[in-house]
Amino acid sequence: MFTLKVHGRKVRQWNQPMQIRRPGYSALNPKNRVDSFPAIGATRWRIDGAATFKTRFYAIPLDMLDSGCLPPLRIDVFVPDQGNYSPALRHTLDATTGVPLTHPPAISALGISRYICRVLDNYCAQNPSLLSRYRRLPYGSRVVVSHIDSDLGNVDVSIEPNYALEGLATSLASLHQAWARQDIPAARWPPNLDLSDLCLIRQLHDSVSLVKVLRCKERPQLQGMTAVFKSGSDDFHHVLHELNLLLTIPPHSNIVGPPLATVTKKSSFGGKQGVYGFLLPYLPSGSLRDKLPAYSFAQRLDTATKICWCTQVTSALIHLFEKGRTFYSDLRPDNVLLDNQGQAVLCDLEQRGSWHEWCPPEVLYPQYVENLLNNQQGSKTPAWDSLIAAYVRKRPTQVGETSFIHSKNRPWFALSRQSQEKAMVYTLGLFIYCVFEGLSSVRPSLAYRFPIEPVINFPDFCRTPIGIQRLVRQCTSDAPQWQLSDSPPRRKVVRMAGSLIYTSTVPSATRQPPHSEQMPEHALLRHQ
Repeated sequence: MFTLKVHGRKVRQWNQPMQIRRPGYSALNPKNRVDSFPAIGATRWRIDGAATFKTRFYAIPLDMLDSGCLPPLRIDVFVPDQGNYSPALRHTLDATTGVPLTHPPAISALGISRYICRVLDNYCAQNPSLLSRYRRLPYGSRVVVSHIDSDLGNVDVSIEPNYALEGLATSLASLHQAWARQDIPAARWPPNLDLSDLCLIRQLHDSVSLVKVLRCKERPQLQGMTAVFKSGSDDFHHVLHELNLLLTIPPHSNIVGPPLATVTKKSSFGGKQGVYGFLLPYLPSGSLRDKLPAYSFAQRLDTATKICWCTQVTSALIHLFEKGRTFYSDLRPDNVLLDNQGQAVLCDLEQRGSWHEWCPPEVLYPQYVENLLNNQQGSKTPAWDSLIAAYVRKRPTQVGETSFIHSKNRPWFALSRQSQEKAMVYTLGLFIYCVFEGLSSVRPSLAYRFPIEPVINFPDFCRTPIGIQRLVRQCTSDAPQWQLSDSPPRRKVVRMAGSLIYTSTVPSATRQPPHSEQMPEHALLRHQ
């Protein structure tokens, strides 16, 4: 931590909210306030969550939800970026503090969420026909709030039907033909049901909806079941990729699946029966992301359970690599679910890649260059240009029907089989670290905030037995954090009035726990 002083006065730290002192921007000025926020549940709309950057909200019309006739249509509400709000409204609506939130109850309690519910209530009062035509809107249509204003009379709301998304959906007949070409036995093909045969319960994630199956002619035993509807909101490439993997990989007790059914919807133009997603079993116990820190603080997690979960995840990874002949790039506690018996179950096989703090070095550095290549809007330098040019010349070109999937996670797909295995072992080491330390992630992030934030950063240890520490270090030996932890003592640096001032020597952070436990004799993974 450093302190910045200018003319003898202390300036705010980077993560402190900015104090608005300009005239006309006071939050006490009535024109900068939204007079009456509705209480949560007081409107006829509900916010189930939001996408990254909080410009896309999952708004649910309660009148249709309560009637039991609301399919998961993914009609989301889009609002302008917070940078376009007035400073006072930005504060009133929690627009800045809400950006990194991931916990749905916390998101629904934000001022911007309650503001959206009030805007939608006001729009429905002026346009009573919205709910009557809501079910007829194309899947993935948008409710667009053009700008944010304290006076609801100045807020424009428009409905944008998304007919283009229907055209992107693969027909069920084409999907069956593709499965036949891959020699997937017809006995493994899941039954099919229509999107209208599902009733939304809650939107859990951008691509995950909790639904109730109202009927299924091809498999009546699914009727009345609560299931997870996995779909896309902007395209269906990754959803169909995951569906294909789940059908081609031999079943495993610690991998989610198999799919219960495919979900289709008839196109408004041409009558194509497009595939919009598939159903998976619902595991109400949820993921390890929030359970690990909660159980750890409550001292409800013993070493045997931790070893059991790590062993099960390791078994699933080996199965994917050896039997499925593929890789798993998304290992994090929030992608490991618990079934009814408390066993770990790996989910999310879209192979999109993971957050940067979970990326192995052989993936992270190429991913940085990919980001530079895809977002060349900032300041350019000759060094960056030469780096990008050299990378583009050497990276492999992917062709065929999987090129889109490969282009979205090129660093992983470009690795050799041996390098993919090594990268999977790296992420497994980070996962084992989180399990034994009781953490939701390897370190706090500016982009994501969890209900219980990590209290230490990788590779610091507090609760992990010595033997497991050695295992984690073996798996993550290439992590740059180890080089920092093994470096000689360094001097603390303070920046004052534009000058660097070196103060007393600070020893490298200790990586040993204050107490050690004996690790039971148990093999966790095969590390080559």
